[in-house]
Amino acid sequence: MKSLTTEQKQEMVEIIKEEYGNALDFDEFTNALLGLLEDVPGFETAKESTINNLTQTLWSQYHD
Repeated sequence: MKSLTTEQKQEMVEIIKEEYGNALDFDEFTNALLGLLEDVPGFETAKESTINNLTQTLWSQYHD
């Protein structure tokens, strides 16, 4: 999976906030993020650790 830019990561967080609000718990956030990532080329070949790291990073941004 190609790395996402900082802007792309922020856009994903904004999409989740717009679509679901800013009160999701971690599991809800993860499910929403995984739904978005289905449209990202290369997602299906990404390592689980890569997805986990991305989820943690975006989860932190979600609460900023």
